[in-house]
Amino acid sequence: MLGSQRGRVARWIARYLPLEVLGTVAAVAGAAAGYEASGSLVTAAVVGTVAEGVGYYALVVVRGIRSHLASKRVRRHAGRPRRAFVAVVLTLRGLVAEFGPAEALDTFLVRPALLVAATAALGPNPTGWLVGKLAADAVFYAVAIVSFETGRRLILPDGGADAARRPATARPGATEAAPDPVAPAPSPPRLEGALR
Repeated sequence: MLGSQRGRVARWIARYLPLEVLGTVAAVAGAAAGYEASGSLVTAAVVGTVAEGVGYYALVVVRGIRSHLASKRVRRHAGRPRRAFVAVVLTLRGLVAEFGPAEALDTFLVRPALLVAATAALGPNPTGWLVGKLAADAVFYAVAIVSFETGRRLILPDGGADAARRPATARPGATEAAPDPVAPAPSPPRLEGALR
């Protein structure tokens, strides 16, 4: 039981830590560039916020599209453009399922409230901002993780079925047989079926 919980925590860290690092680097770089260009703290804050979102979610989208393109659900479609379209649709659906509730709650309620509370208690200084940010991040990730765990079927390629059936020691794709080049290609399934 403890080993399986540690495995889950390790998967959450591997899933979310790179996003947080990339988002933070983009936020700092964006804020610095915005301030350098305008000399305005308001502009720096806006540019930093936008840059953080772009940096954070760009990695989510790239990772999702690559994973879906390699999935059985997408590979069964004929034609590269159709496979690319289905991979993008599935990625965007997963993005909304995993991050939509956390992002809405964070943006409109939790983050502003915790930043105000932390700076009211600790003063408007770097410590107050950092404590408020970390508290808001904790709530954001708690909601995102619950969304991820309850929506795995919508978020992960092939609904996470391949990973669940694969032995823990097997490498991805190691047990898959190569497709038969002589076998006739199956007729392309309808798009609606790919989204289930």
